[in-house]
Formats: sequence, C-alpha cells, structure tokens
Amino acid sequence: MEALGVERIEAVADRGYFKIEDIEACEAAGVTPYVPKPVRGPAVREGFFPKEAFRFDPAPATFTCPGGQTLRPCRRGRSRDNVKIDYSNRQACMACSLRSRCTKTYRHVSRLENEAVLDRMAARLAARPEVLDQRSTSVEHPFGTIKQWMHQGAFLMRRLECVRGEFSRTALVYNMRRAISLVDVPGLIAAAKG
Repeated sequence: MEALGVERIEAVADRGYFKIEDIEACEAAGVTPYVPKPVRGPAVREGFFPKEAFRFDPAPATFTCPGGQTLRPCRRGRSRDNVKIDYSNRQACMACSLRSRCTKTYRHVSRLENEAVLDRMAARLAARPEVLDQRSTSVEHPFGTIKQWMHQGAFLMRRLECVRGEFSRTALVYNMRRAISLVDVPGLIAAAKG
C-alpha cells in the first residue's frame, strides 16, 4: 500500500489460492481478498450435500442441516495450525428423509474456529460476483499468452533478483507485442517519440 500510495488494496485470485491462513493474513494487513471457495471434500465427491447447504448460526454455535435439524459441536481437533470443530446429530440423521442425499451413516460438518474470515469473504463475493469475471478478463489473457505463446513455463534463473529480471524481460516483450497489436508499429513509434 505504501509503494502504491493507496489506502486500500483488493486482491482477487482464483480457487487455487484459497487458503484460510493467507486470507486471514490479507485481512490483517488491510488487504481485502476475493477468492472463490473450491468445491471439494468427501461429501461432494460422493454426490452428497456440500457444506454450503448447512447454515451456521454463530450465536449458539450450531449448524442447521438441509433437513432442518440442529447439529451441535461433538469434537475438537486441529487442521494445520487451526482449531477445527466437528458438528453432528446422529439421532436426527438416522431418522432423516434426506439421509440418502446427505450421508451413508450420519453426517458431521467441520468448521474452523477462525472461519468467520471465510464467511466475510463469501459475503463480499456474493455482493460483487463480477469481480471474478473482471479478474479473468484482465489476468487470464496475459497469463495464457506468456505461458503458451511466449513459451514461458518455469523460470530458468535462480535467486529472486535473477527471476525478477527474467520476468521483467518477459513482461516488456508481452507489453510491446500487445501495444503493436493495438496501435501497430508506426503508432508505437509515434507514441515513443511523443
């Protein structure tokens, strides 16, 4: 923020960068992250309701399942450096009419103790879904061009200053090619002289 001379920065990334520790660090640094949550997990792989179908209520710290039943905390554990809490209601699962769409035995849903940071980000994404489309139109074209047309896969150099130099050269060539395609060579020469 200091280098750019701005008060706020919004960071938009694709699903591959979804990591709660990084999202939390962004918020702590005053950066507003927009990263869509990947749809993954054993329930999703087996075709069951995703976690998003369960509504979390922070006041009593419970989940409400798609069948309207309350899931309460049943065990605590760790996921990397985060505290993870599992919620379930075995009795309700056994009698539920939606059980075949939810679980084979009984369902538990996990929530990280610091997951409110993800809830805030999900609300931001719901309010501004166009921000992801804007990212893909402004980032994917240069990224694809650099990787495919310019054959820039892995960096050839080592050490940060060498990699910076290598990427700066690639960015310069990309920008020149893009300018030529937009204004042609005489227009680029005129702009350089002007």
